[in-house]
Amino acid sequence: MPVTIPLIRGFALFPTLGWVASKGIPIEDALKQAGLPADLAADPFRPIPLIQAAALLRTAARRFGPDLPCRVLAQTSNLELALIGKVALGTGTPRDAIDRIRAALPFYSSHEVLSTERRQGATIVREQLARRFDGETAHLLFQYAAAIIDRICGMTGAAPHRFTRIEMPAHPTAGLAHLVPWFGDGINAAKVRGLTIWIDDRIMDRRFTGIARDRVEGRRLTATHPLRGDGTLSSAVATLLASMVDCDEAPSISRLVAAAGTSERSFQRQLRAEGTSFSELLSEVRRTETLKRLSERGNTIAAIAAELGYSDQASFTRAFRRWTGSSPGQFRARTS
Repeated sequence: MPVTIPLIRGFALFPTLGWVASKGIPIEDALKQAGLPADLAADPFRPIPLIQAAALLRTAARRFGPDLPCRVLAQTSNLELALIGKVALGTGTPRDAIDRIRAALPFYSSHEVLSTERRQGATIVREQLARRFDGETAHLLFQYAAAIIDRICGMTGAAPHRFTRIEMPAHPTAGLAHLVPWFGDGINAAKVRGLTIWIDDRIMDRRFTGIARDRVEGRRLTATHPLRGDGTLSSAVATLLASMVDCDEAPSISRLVAAAGTSERSFQRQLRAEGTSFSELLSEVRRTETLKRLSERGNTIAAIAAELGYSDQASFTRAFRRWTGSSPGQFRARTS
């Protein structure tokens, strides 16, 4: 199976981070333990590896219980729900909201596939993950998705147990009994990988009790680079490297290998099969970021070299000459 790095936007973790913080766990500690940047809250749209985000959720669930996603989403504000669900708050019904989620997913997730089907007075919502996860992680991720959809339906004022039927992977040790209080007796173990929810059309088309103004920068949807990319490892690596460089973090192949959940040998072999390498991708990202920063006033060449992870200014200058045929100073003077 080809190596991949499934990605999501950082705001997907915000409700969970709020939960762990409410339990007295420092957010920075939880992020560090999962191998995620400690300043994640500073850029909600930052791409992060799903494997590490899932590790944070899994660690919290082992401490607080296998129904943690349901408990987290139950106390999440509608504004946070709009961020996590990729839903602009101006939608009027659950059907509108879920349609908006489906349209937004390529921009905010590289791995999720969402579909809907209408059948005999009900709407069937299906979610699949393009990557296979262990049973515990799959259970938590699909529970999270189900809890989001349940919250959306609950915004209509419909009473709890809003799903006619739900099928999802069972927890390997806890089964599904812990979710009956949240979803009712209609919950069953999935026969195939994925999440399937049946919702009465009367709930799907019921108006929300209140429609709030969109405060989540809906226009950023079309301005944001799609995380789904072309599905290659090199595309995901370039996205993560650009994020690291933009945030002045030292690019690290070990972090990318961990994000892919594989060995460095398999990681490098997959990049070679795609006609590139880690060093080539990093060089291209640095080149793009260098040209951008040189065009901005106030950035010294020495500072740019340090921010982009070069050991000294001489190494930076040699790399820049390979890219452009001139020194950084000459390039800046010519383009200013």
